[in-house]
Amino acid sequence: MNRTIIPINSVSKNNSSSFDDLISVRLPGSKYIANRLLPLCALASTPSHLSNVVDNDDINAATKGLKALGYQLEFGNSEMKISPRQNNGDSDDHTFTKNISFNTHHSGTFSRFVTVIAALEKVPVEINCSEKMATRPMKELFDSLRELGVKIDSQNERLPAIVNGPFKANQCKLDASRSSQYLSALLIVAPLLDNGLTIDLVGKQVSNAYVDMTINLMNKMGVKVVRDGNQLTVSSGQEYKGIEYTVPCDPVSSSYFMGFAAISGQKIKIEAFDHKSLQGEAQFYKVLEKMGVRFEKDDSSLTIISDGELKGIEIDMGEMPDVVQTLAVVASHAKGKTLIKNIAHLAFKESDRIKDTATELQKAGIKVEAGDDYLLIEGGKPIATEIETYDDHRMAMSMALLGTKTDGIVIKDANVVNKSFPSYWDLLAQVGLQSKAEGDTSDD
Repeated sequence: MNRTIIPINSVSKNNSSSFDDLISVRLPGSKYIANRLLPLCALASTPSHLSNVVDNDDINAATKGLKALGYQLEFGNSEMKISPRQNNGDSDDHTFTKNISFNTHHSGTFSRFVTVIAALEKVPVEINCSEKMATRPMKELFDSLRELGVKIDSQNERLPAIVNGPFKANQCKLDASRSSQYLSALLIVAPLLDNGLTIDLVGKQVSNAYVDMTINLMNKMGVKVVRDGNQLTVSSGQEYKGIEYTVPCDPVSSSYFMGFAAISGQKIKIEAFDHKSLQGEAQFYKVLEKMGVRFEKDDSSLTIISDGELKGIEIDMGEMPDVVQTLAVVASHAKGKTLIKNIAHLAFKESDRIKDTATELQKAGIKVEAGDDYLLIEGGKPIATEIETYDDHRMAMSMALLGTKTDGIVIKDANVVNKSFPSYWDLLAQVGLQSKAEGDTSDD
């Protein structure tokens, strides 16, 4: 369903509130943390209870996939209870009497994680996915698994695939230059291998902060990872212990509200903001500070204060890949040029986030130059256009901000946000950027 963004000047004519008024918003829990905690807790020896778990397509795909593998998960009202897998009479811990099959849909993170988890089984595991996920790379992960003795049957080195475990070795090389998820996936299963696991990294590693997040959560659950240069080792004899944990606010979700505040001048307070997050995107506010936005912090919140006067910058976004599209839209409203560097790995996300972001901004009248690892954006005044979302939730959420001051911005297939942030349109309206779904004839 398409959705038309309603500019703030159109709304303000019928709204007595001032942009000087502070609006508070509480955002869903981080899908990045939840995506890691679900398999970690499923592999633990004792039960876990997670709170503030976002209910989105990715988490639902992970829940169903892990259940298909025999793990015990109960999800409802943002609460997740996870118990150790039990002997069901027909199988031991990792032996089923029948082949296993499930679908990971669009979830890149879970697809990578569960491919490695599936290799723990002693029967073939068939992993299916959406057409979009079937275009995303898996070869480097498959190569490492084959080096560890796992058989992978795939027509084109991508999903769908059939995984035939178990593991037969305890050391492999890994090229993680296209996705850090490969490394996180191998680390997650490492303590369950009889002789532990040693991973030798080759090539340039990207998105280090996401790997740090995985390692931090592993440590929290009782498993240590030793790193020596480009070699990571998880020794045998360790096991995950279940935890009670409240998932903190998602830094990437918060970026859209920071971006809207920066462009519009609306003062917004993000509640339950995790200032201690290891996720690179949690530092996005510092990027906006360079562009002229002010922030006020306390222990549990972040307030954005902007006069809407923004300046272009040059910035390395290698450790903040998932907020590049947000920055690109903010840069479209800034004075001067913004150079966004070190983003080559964005070409392998849900869409080609370099080329496709440039295409959509150009349709909106913004001058953009796109290279293999950069975007150069000259600020201007966006014009009306229909935005293609490419089955990419972040394209829909970020490009909606083009409609902050511009009439006629239409987001096509706007429901794609359900992948990560189903309540996005409602919360965006709560802070002042309203929208109307196709076929909605209401006036409010």
